[in-house]
Amino acid sequence: MSTQSEVIRQRRKKRKLKNKNRLNQVIKMAQAGIYVYPIVPNGKQPIKNYSYLKATKDTRLIESWFKHEPNINIGLNLAKSNLIVVDIDNHNNDLQAPLQSLSNLGYKLPSNYVERTQSGGLHYYYRTNGIPATRKTKFIDGVDLLSDFVVSSPSNNYKVLNGATLDDIPQVPSWIIKALDNRAMPSDRMQDNPTPYRRYYTGYLIDEIVNGVDAGNRNNWIASIFGKLLRAGTNPKNAYSLLQLINDNYVQPPLPSKELDNVAESILKRFINE
Repeated sequence: MSTQSEVIRQRRKKRKLKNKNRLNQVIKMAQAGIYVYPIVPNGKQPIKNYSYLKATKDTRLIESWFKHEPNINIGLNLAKSNLIVVDIDNHNNDLQAPLQSLSNLGYKLPSNYVERTQSGGLHYYYRTNGIPATRKTKFIDGVDLLSDFVVSSPSNNYKVLNGATLDDIPQVPSWIIKALDNRAMPSDRMQDNPTPYRRYYTGYLIDEIVNGVDAGNRNNWIASIFGKLLRAGTNPKNAYSLLQLINDNYVQPPLPSKELDNVAESILKRFINE
């Protein structure tokens, strides 16, 4: 029988080997062009004096992190790494609900590189050719789109599924890029001060369009906007062309084309019969 000291020694040896494997995995990530930063053990907050903005590929620096604290978690700067993550929350222990909602709306998640998170959620990884660091939380209920930062394997309780490797990360679907890029102006350099000019109907309508709508009230909102464009005197064909652009850029998620056509046709008929 093993003595208690032998059991302790074996546990320490196993823990040391695990941390060495974790370090090697992070180094491979950095060598593959992924920018990483240290996070407190078992947490999501960066180690003091670090943030995702200080993420690095410097393997010597990475080794020093693990030497100082072998049990750290690892974060990724997604934008600098040319990666995007679709975060599926595990609300009420039901991953299928948000996945089914995406499927019902025609949004597919074709990725062979998926991680299970500490809370039991899923991270779907995608490659991109470059996108600003941003995120769209609650794209739909239980689904966040991330291009700024994320906690990643080999963090504690994060696991890559099905033996996938970094080479299995596919190119991002176009709908994710479109959802992250809301065509907004650089709000960090602007202020929401009221315009010094008198506001007219057109200004209110443009503000309403740019504010957009989420999944909860899309049909009614689209119908209202189309009706207002027509009542403003817009040519119906031009109004519909503009409605398509509005649907693509300011409705999250956008209405399917057939559904958009049905809404527009209904409003147009009502407008003609007035």
